Amino acid sequence: MSLKKIFKPFRKISLRLRLTLIFVLIFGATTIAFNSVLFLFMIQTLQQDFDDALFNYAIDVSQSIEIGAKGDLNFPPLKLDTGKILPFPLGTALIQVVHASGTVLERIGEFGGFNPSFKKDFERLSLGEEATYRTISSISKIPSAEADTYRLISFPIDNSNRPQVILQIAAPMTLLETQIDNRLTLLQIGIPLVLLISTLGGFYISSRALAPVKRIIQTAQNIDARELDKRVPTPEADDEIKKLSLTLNEMLDRIQQAFQSQERFVADASHQLLTPLAIIRGELEILKKQGLSERNLDGFVDSTLQEVDSLSKIVKDMLLLARIDAGLGALTLQVISMDDLIVDAISRVEKIAKAKNIRIKFDIIDHADERKTQRGDYDLLLNLLTNILENSIKYSPENEVVAVSLLWQKDTTEVVITDRGPGIPPDQLPYIFERFSRGTNAERNTKGFGLGLSIAEKIAVLHHAKIYAENHSGNGATFHFEIKNI
Repeated sequence: MSLKKIFKPFRKISLRLRLTLIFVLIFGATTIAFNSVLFLFMIQTLQQDFDDALFNYAIDVSQSIEIGAKGDLNFPPLKLDTGKILPFPLGTALIQVVHASGTVLERIGEFGGFNPSFKKDFERLSLGEEATYRTISSISKIPSAEADTYRLISFPIDNSNRPQVILQIAAPMTLLETQIDNRLTLLQIGIPLVLLISTLGGFYISSRALAPVKRIIQTAQNIDARELDKRVPTPEADDEIKKLSLTLNEMLDRIQQAFQSQERFVADASHQLLTPLAIIRGELEILKKQGLSERNLDGFVDSTLQEVDSLSKIVKDMLLLARIDAGLGALTLQVISMDDLIVDAISRVEKIAKAKNIRIKFDIIDHADERKTQRGDYDLLLNLLTNILENSIKYSPENEVVAVSLLWQKDTTEVVITDRGPGIPPDQLPYIFERFSRGTNAERNTKGFGLGLSIAEKIAVLHHAKIYAENHSGNGATFHFEIKNI
């Protein structure tokens, strides 16, 4: 089974519970590992203390054994010092003295059928060990055993390089077993209790940590198209949750602006579309009242064709805006030359310019010592320049000049279009590129729908270019379009 399938149910539970489980898992594993190491170290320490006490007791017992002047061994009754405080009961310790031949020279205690081995102990002591230790778990032959295990020490009595007589003491490990059992019981009870407390604590802490997220979710769920001015709460702590709330609020700002823009667009578009339709309706009503004559019919057809052209222009511009709003996927990118593009744009507006006897002057200013190329959608960029030129011609008086300058620079290419019209009122400059923006009331006699500059601005943004307008010192306005070179 793959890990993905194993963790699939885990992904379905809440984030709060997941955080709690992860916290408990990490904390629990760390706690168990640490206490296991600590428990093993404690057992080794207690075992070492037990062996040290048993070693000291073996020395005391060995010193009570008398060795004759001729080297014979004399074994008076072994004395047990009941005043000693040891980790084992003295009265139940089994003591014996064994010769290398296997003869048991002396015993104290109820051995029963228990006969501890000794050959390996003689070998190890002959190799220089001070004493040997073994834990005896097979205690069935010891009558009335007081512990589950006994600790056996083998200690040499004679000081020769190869001892011939050793002292063996088997002490019950009652106190050691009790201490180990008590500590093990404490761990068995304490660790689950600690994990339970950590689970409750982790759940509480994760709940508190995610409380701002919960408030953000609740607020976001209550925001609809009628309450776009609402914002999610921002916590005081400068953390990731605050960054999330600020990001959501910035997104809500953009959504609100987009909704308001669309509402204005729909309202303005409805007005622009209704105007030609109202004119056509009025012409029809007049034609109906005055009767059908050749003169009335010709006037009606001319007027209707003009309004149909206006409707077509609005629909065409709106479709172009929809294409631009679709983003980069709607672009057909290719390598272009801005001078060729300007020539094509001038040829498109030449008829409009001649109608007002306006001359278009085109200059190229080369700061890069070579012709620069750009990358973009030829048709859209041509539409951008055409719209700006049409706008400049539209607002220029008759018999004037519209100047077009092309500046080739190292990194960018700039197109500057200047007219001799009335200019842009300062209070209208920030809104000149908005949809259906037509300037002041004094300028509304000029034909148009206020979509051209909005389309131009969107095309510039789509090409990561810059476009802006300003009034120059004399009469008229200047439009700047700047795009990066390849």
